[in-house]
Amino acid sequence: MRKETTQNQPYIAKWFNVIQPFSKGKKGLVDIISAGTREIWNRNVPGTQMEKIQKVIQDKYGVKFETYWHFHDWSIKNYPQFWEELWNFYGVISSKPYTQPSRKKGDRIIDVEWFPGAELNYAENILRYRDDGVALICVDEDGNEENVTFAQMFEEVKLYAAAFKKIGLQKGDRVACYMSNRREAIYAMLAAASIGAMFGGPLPFYGAKAVAAIMDIMKPKFLISVDRFQFNKDEIDILERLPEIANGQDCIEKVIIIPTRESSKLKDISTVNKSCFLEEFLEGGRAADGSVPDLVFEQFPFDHPVFINFTSGTTGLPKGLVHSAGTLLPLLRDFGLHCNLDRNSVTLAMQPVGWNLWNLYVGNLMLGSSLLLYDGLPCFLSKTAFWDIMDRYKVTFAFIVTSIIDTFEKEDIVPAPDCKLEHLKMIAVGASPVKLQNVDFILQRVKSNLFVGCLYGATEVIGVFSGFDYTTPVYSSEIQCPALGVDIRIFDDEGNHVVGKSGELVIATPTPSLPVCVWNDKDGSKMQDTYLSKFPGVWAQSDEAWIDPRTKGMIIIGRSDNTIKQHGERFVSEEIYWAIHDIEEIADSICVAQSNGSGDGRAVLFIKMKNGYVLDSKMILKVEEKILRELTIFYVPKVILPVKDIPYNLNGKRMESVVKKIVNTNQIPEVNNVRNPECLHQYYNIPQLQDF
Repeated sequence: MRKETTQNQPYIAKWFNVIQPFSKGKKGLVDIISAGTREIWNRNVPGTQMEKIQKVIQDKYGVKFETYWHFHDWSIKNYPQFWEELWNFYGVISSKPYTQPSRKKGDRIIDVEWFPGAELNYAENILRYRDDGVALICVDEDGNEENVTFAQMFEEVKLYAAAFKKIGLQKGDRVACYMSNRREAIYAMLAAASIGAMFGGPLPFYGAKAVAAIMDIMKPKFLISVDRFQFNKDEIDILERLPEIANGQDCIEKVIIIPTRESSKLKDISTVNKSCFLEEFLEGGRAADGSVPDLVFEQFPFDHPVFINFTSGTTGLPKGLVHSAGTLLPLLRDFGLHCNLDRNSVTLAMQPVGWNLWNLYVGNLMLGSSLLLYDGLPCFLSKTAFWDIMDRYKVTFAFIVTSIIDTFEKEDIVPAPDCKLEHLKMIAVGASPVKLQNVDFILQRVKSNLFVGCLYGATEVIGVFSGFDYTTPVYSSEIQCPALGVDIRIFDDEGNHVVGKSGELVIATPTPSLPVCVWNDKDGSKMQDTYLSKFPGVWAQSDEAWIDPRTKGMIIIGRSDNTIKQHGERFVSEEIYWAIHDIEEIADSICVAQSNGSGDGRAVLFIKMKNGYVLDSKMILKVEEKILRELTIFYVPKVILPVKDIPYNLNGKRMESVVKKIVNTNQIPEVNNVRNPECLHQYYNIPQLQDF
């Protein structure tokens, strides 16, 4: 049994009852941001796609948009017309016209039929460019590099589709993908979509048991995978996992294995039932004379399923969110209007199938933009490797996870003096709340004349909730604006819309970004209970947020289901991280609630120290004083303990929900998506609450 450090520590938390009458008023995360936020962008970039579509709409409807906010207001009040104008502006390819842009089918926000009557194909729209422009720049940790043109990509998809048809892939079937960030995943997805099949799968870092669990939910007809890959210099053997994954799944009719090295072709794959190498699979699609049948894009309604995206499964079995072909419209909005990407743009795409960002990035191809597919993790190959790659391949837009920026800052991972990043125009940061220091680091240590924006999305949507506008001011650490057509509101506990107060983030206007259903949710109860039951008529995302009444910017405070209640005050873990972020001796931390079962509890803070430092009484006092100064006494954790590592999921997010479960039950749950599961035992046997 671990001892509570609070039993012998003469610290602030112990003397709460004495200090409480003299403490300052409540001060939280929004107060910190409000005090430190500043304008970091205020320019007028002419000739953007945003400006061009505004002019089209203004001329057609006789309206005038003085600012982005006027345009956004029009887009949510007239959302059918907005999505129709977006369809027309980008020339969505369809074989049959729609009768109207949307039609209500019920009272819920998801009860909308989009573009009824229209028939189209997702892959046909993605593959609209078929010339010699570079579509994919493929680079990996092994040092391999290859460019794929739009014409070559079309031919590859044509061959994959022929091979899938030959072995029986049909409309409604599922193709599972279990591989690192490779071009073959894009080919397979587009081929499946051309036929009308669905595509999805787990992250390549998942072990065999976790992948088998997802296969059991998804019931794929075919599985496409790789032999191995390298990530952050670690060799990951996929081939050895495949027998456990595939052999117990009667639904899988063929396992297609991509050999990434010549030596892999000599390996015995007979232990994987119904398996073949990629070359054999593709050759099967050719006619007797060696030719490849024409690529046929089967036509389907707007809401025809294309993707299954799986949630992390942290608190139970993963949920499969089913997304339609119509999600191509939000992607055109996000990358065309909000990011202004075009044929001269290159997007850094490091996330493989299994992370929602992979599905988003593919949308760049509709704009004729290039994707830099990096297979691995370049961040830690050297101090400058990440920025060198961005510079070498002329990256225009990059999304970087907040935790990676934290690491860059603490380990001084900055561009080399001769790395100018001349083509880089925008960096988006997200996946967890963005700190003021994150933005300062990018602008001061990476590139000063850069658009830095906070991105807010979720596994539940294809497309994102937030937007960017090059002609609207940006304030550090705030989400600049909601995406066009997305009506974000903050609700208090009674369901009232509030501004300047924290509350639950909801979406109040229908959008084709939302899923059409949850996989295997036959009566719709999973969808209803998870997202639609908390507040009638809106979509509740279970995130706590705050809208700045001065700037209209937004701050995501944290998960509303990870709230900590201590001494009658409610706050979230992110507020503690903000307060202690710049304590130089601290490498990382995680804070969770420990409940007494009667509605109150205490905050338990675990700290990972940098090498050479220890969490002694002096350091704990420093932490408590910093929290007291930045927040208030109510936030000072009653228990502060040292740990050697902090658990993260494979998407780079702290695993508060898992640690919270361990701390409150003294049981380590079975989880599939923890990057470093060996550290979970450190959170076991924390003393349970007796009294306060």
